[in-house]
Amino acid sequence: MEKLIEVIFLLDVFWDSGLDIVKTLPVLLLVYALLYWIESRTRTTPALLEKAAQFGPVCGAIAGAIPQCGFSAAASALYLDGCLAPSTLVAVFLATSDEAIPILLSGGSGALEVVRLIAVKTVLAVAGGYLLRSTVLRAKPGWKRPVSFALEECACCSGSALTILWRTVKTAVLLFFVLLLFNTAVFFIGEARISALLLTGSILQPLFCATVGLIPSCAVSVLLAELYNSGAIGFGSMIAGLSTGAGFGYMILFSDPSRRKDTCQIIALTWLLAAIGGVAAQAVFG
Repeated sequence: MEKLIEVIFLLDVFWDSGLDIVKTLPVLLLVYALLYWIESRTRTTPALLEKAAQFGPVCGAIAGAIPQCGFSAAASALYLDGCLAPSTLVAVFLATSDEAIPILLSGGSGALEVVRLIAVKTVLAVAGGYLLRSTVLRAKPGWKRPVSFALEECACCSGSALTILWRTVKTAVLLFFVLLLFNTAVFFIGEARISALLLTGSILQPLFCATVGLIPSCAVSVLLAELYNSGAIGFGSMIAGLSTGAGFGYMILFSDPSRRKDTCQIIALTWLLAAIGGVAAQAVFG
């Protein structure tokens, strides 16, 4: 009987997860249409970053705040090519949110909540970037390397109505599996144990989420946004996780074996600033 109950519940979880995704599809489609409109007017963003590298973290933070898939990868390649200072690259990483914004909007979070997210991450990125530029990353040399791979990644964000539809479907499928896994985990593990695992109510939760954000996958930003929508993590923890969620950017950095030491330093500093920012945001916003 218990097995039958479990099967029925899992089928119910599958159905509910799919139904939730169907409800979010129109919102996701509208959001990605808006993002495409923005991206179509910022196709020269990598080139602009290259020319404006001398302005440092402010440019990196503003550019990183634009929710574009693959932009962190493009920024990493520009850094390896000597076009971006390491402090500016960290600012880009800290400001990037990837898929979180569409998920938050489609999950019921209001526009003011999203504006607050972008504002906090931008302030963190600018402050952190300038802090690093004036201290530990003050005298880092440039580097030259082709940027074709990163630009190829960034190019996936451009296109027509087909691209908008593809991004919507891809996010919806990703979101479905995240929801399915999360709802299944809640059933088998229990909400109390999950809350304990996520250190709910603890000041250490942002540290955990900042570590999770280092996983090089856009699914992480989806997971963090869903956890926030469900109340499993606080605003500060979401800030910490999304601030380290540079996705393919880390993979691009590790593609150059001669810069592994610098790459590890950049990632460590990104994690440190994200964790500090997340703890501070948790204390202020909860």
